[in-house]
Amino acid sequence: MALTGEKFLIDAYTGKGGFLDGTYLIAHPRESDEKLERRKKLAVYPNYVKKVVDSYLSHLFKKSPIRSIETQEYQEFIQDVDRQGTYIDDFMRRAFKLSMITGVVYIIVDKPPGKATTKLEEKQLNLRPYLALRTRSQLYSYTLDEYGRLSSITFRETQPDNTIIYRYFDTQRWAIYTDPELKEIESQGEHKLGVVPVVPLHSTDPLLPNDLTATPWILDIANLNFDLYNALSELRELFRNQTFSIFTIPVKDKADAEKLKDLTISTENAIPYSPEGGGKPDFIAPPPDPVQAYMQYIESLVQQIYRLANLEFTGGVQKSGIAKEYDWLEFNRTLTSFALQCEQAEYKIAELVCRWQDTEFKGYIQYPRDFSIRNLAEELETAMNAITAQILPPTGVVELRKKLTRDMLGEFVDDKLLSKMDEEIEKEAQDFTNRLNEEL
Repeated sequence: MALTGEKFLIDAYTGKGGFLDGTYLIAHPRESDEKLERRKKLAVYPNYVKKVVDSYLSHLFKKSPIRSIETQEYQEFIQDVDRQGTYIDDFMRRAFKLSMITGVVYIIVDKPPGKATTKLEEKQLNLRPYLALRTRSQLYSYTLDEYGRLSSITFRETQPDNTIIYRYFDTQRWAIYTDPELKEIESQGEHKLGVVPVVPLHSTDPLLPNDLTATPWILDIANLNFDLYNALSELRELFRNQTFSIFTIPVKDKADAEKLKDLTISTENAIPYSPEGGGKPDFIAPPPDPVQAYMQYIESLVQQIYRLANLEFTGGVQKSGIAKEYDWLEFNRTLTSFALQCEQAEYKIAELVCRWQDTEFKGYIQYPRDFSIRNLAEELETAMNAITAQILPPTGVVELRKKLTRDMLGEFVDDKLLSKMDEEIEKEAQDFTNRLNEEL
């Protein structure tokens, strides 16, 4: 049974909804309502979805993207992108988290209504662009032009008073409608940007070129976690029903059996049986095979989750060094793909922000590309062997020292200090060369 809805995917990440109240448990064919309700109360959700998503996000946004921005308007914008004081990195991290869970989010680049005669007045009135998120479930309709570019988009939004509005954008105007047919206009206006001010942020590429949605990245992982949730609940039920042995009592005749007629059979009582053939009081217990089968199945589900997430090297599976290196490469490749999605989206955001302010974006934005998990001890040993064996020329040794310095300290020092260290390494090399020349 595979689930695909947005609510299920969000519940899979948060652990709420049906995972919290037990409604995602599937009843056995002959299970009574009473037993199912008991299982719902005891069910525990092992949240691997959150662990996987948060693990990727922590690596993806571990370092801030490199931004060299010449356009002052965008430089000011990234300090507060949503009129709530949110920095661009924090906004993109939250947006991409939702994209990983639901497949796509839509970032509206809007500007408050109002007119200003000068840039100064515009700043004083706080009439500047801002970002707003819309989810996949809010997408009502969209159209593309002959080149596959977005030409219009409509979102269905529930207001605080539970009324429904339809927010519409095309390449020249915006409007808010109150009916599904988009005929009753509540408000409208022109933006004259020449493009639709909405940026889709995907976690995976859409399968079809004209599709504005995409398969959620966590979909398969969420369904495996759903299966794991049910398997653990069923295993818990087996433990409750079979863990405790039952005492058996031999009885000679009907008179003895009559004395035990009010006995309740359970783990705390006994089962009477005929002693013919040499019976004696004893304990009986169900075979362990069903429990062992469940435990093996649960273990395989966990391994499949790590395999799908390209995180096998963290799942406790014994592998060779080459196999682990391959897993790390896959992990790095996935993160690089995520980084490119964020980078492309931010470039589009920057372009729209500058269009709103009648200027052009100048500069570049680069999200991290290398997320490799390095073994610094092995790298240092290899580097020392290369230097000792004089494999590298002097310039190569200098560059190798620079690289090792960045690998060891790059997370703790800024670029300015790293540049100073580079100069010191080069100076030491030059001083060493000068001393050699003097001795010769």
